Amino acid sequence: MAIGFALIFLTIGCNNTPSTDAKQAVIKVAEAVTNPLFAIAPIEYAGIAEKSLTLLSSLDFDAWASTLSDDVTYSFPDGDQNTRTTLAGKKAIVDWYKNFKTASGLQSMTMSEFNSMPINVTGDAKGGATKGIYVISYFTNTFAFKNATIPVRMNFSLHFNADKKVDRYTSYYDRTNIVKALGVNLLEKKKAK
Repeated sequence: MAIGFALIFLTIGCNNTPSTDAKQAVIKVAEAVTNPLFAIAPIEYAGIAEKSLTLLSSLDFDAWASTLSDDVTYSFPDGDQNTRTTLAGKKAIVDWYKNFKTASGLQSMTMSEFNSMPINVTGDAKGGATKGIYVISYFTNTFAFKNATIPVRMNFSLHFNADKKVDRYTSYYDRTNIVKALGVNLLEKKKAK
């Protein structure tokens, strides 16, 4: 597709007056790369998402809570959209992370190499995606536990409400090395309760 754009612009650039055919070709290529369900969202949302994630990684869970809506949900990557562990409500999520820090011996998290893409879901997307602003962010999170340091490449999807608060966190990453280092699957223990 990029080659197509380059050839079209090269053709247009070599002529002093672009032909109608060349103009139409540019329009067709541009239409082919757009999606009626999604649009680019304002870049400020990428900054808000990264601030929220950075506060989470600082282990200052009360400060992190200031970026969350009261009715926020947080989904872990331990299943599909119907079976994954999901926490509901700011208090439940903050309490879980405080307990996780203690139970796991987590000493620090360092998130780096952020790549954040703000999108606006404007149509009826598949899989139950709600309309509105999302930031898809992928990054490396280095967990430092008492007995191990584990780098994990993570993908998070953050959805925002009208007040620019995160009302949905959905995470995607491989938990295998974390579970191995801890010697216990803390999400399984939660489900068992």
